Amino acid sequence: MGVVTPAMSTNVSPRPRQRRRGAASIVTLFAALLLAGCASSNLAGDSAGEVPAVAEPADAAPEALPADTDGLLVLPPDQRMVVHSASMSLLVEDVDEAAAEVKEWVRQAGGYVASETANAASGRNPQVRLSLRVPVDSYEEALNAFAALGTRQSLERSVTDVTEEVADVDSRVASAEKSVARLQELLDEADTISDILEIEEQISSRQAELEAMQARQRVLADQTSYATVDVELRLPSSAVPVDDGDSPGFVGGLAAGWRALLTVVDVVVVVIGWLLLFTVVAAAAAVPVVWLRRRRSRRKEDTAAGTGTDTPVTHEPSAAQEQDPAAPGQDRD
Repeated sequence: MGVVTPAMSTNVSPRPRQRRRGAASIVTLFAALLLAGCASSNLAGDSAGEVPAVAEPADAAPEALPADTDGLLVLPPDQRMVVHSASMSLLVEDVDEAAAEVKEWVRQAGGYVASETANAASGRNPQVRLSLRVPVDSYEEALNAFAALGTRQSLERSVTDVTEEVADVDSRVASAEKSVARLQELLDEADTISDILEIEEQISSRQAELEAMQARQRVLADQTSYATVDVELRLPSSAVPVDDGDSPGFVGGLAAGWRALLTVVDVVVVVIGWLLLFTVVAAAAAVPVVWLRRRRSRRKEDTAAGTGTDTPVTHEPSAAQEQDPAAPGQDRD
């Protein structure tokens, strides 16, 4: 009697395979996202105007706004992003009144006063310096309106082109926003704690970069939307008011004379001290020279005196003395 062996079931539950496929798809998607993020970051790091060349038919017309050979955007002047700034000096009849008119004009034009400095020292030319932020559309009108308040002494204007920087920052912001959005989607699909932590770290890093670029984007938008105009207001030299209270009077004259005398004495003392120092140095340098000269003169005098006393005096005998050897005055025996 044969033994019948029951056949073993080969059916396997599909759930483990589905979970493995799901995990594999998440890992694959995460790796693709990282590669895309690196690629977008590298592209954003290059010049904003550099675009890969695309083969076009020979009869195809070129683009309306292509990039030049240096990768810079070719745009009409009215479409470029520029920063305007100007500095103006005016002579006015009344500094306070002119400053009030300038601030009121700026307020009505939609601008604002960035800073204000006033200097009205007694006996000096009063001055007011204003740093104004004027909408770009009212920039030329503002310069003409300010110049009409008095006599313009000087005017300096400058323009800075930031078109490439604006395009680069905008591109970086858009790329960072897309990267953060993809990471958020990937975070919703993550199952393991390690994947969640890694994705959250990437999100924090990309979010910080995005916020920094957005801040720079707002600064550039403000600079290109408002022009900076620095205005200096002052009175003509002939119109500077004289303060009668500055008269010193008799007592003030005595005090001024006493201060002048002290100043003269101080100067004399300084000159004496200066000369004294040089006199001491000159004397110290002259002492050895004087000593050597005196020593040489003494040697010469001693030499001359010794020569006059030590040399014996000789008398040559006469012819008579040679014939008579006896001493004169003595008789021969």
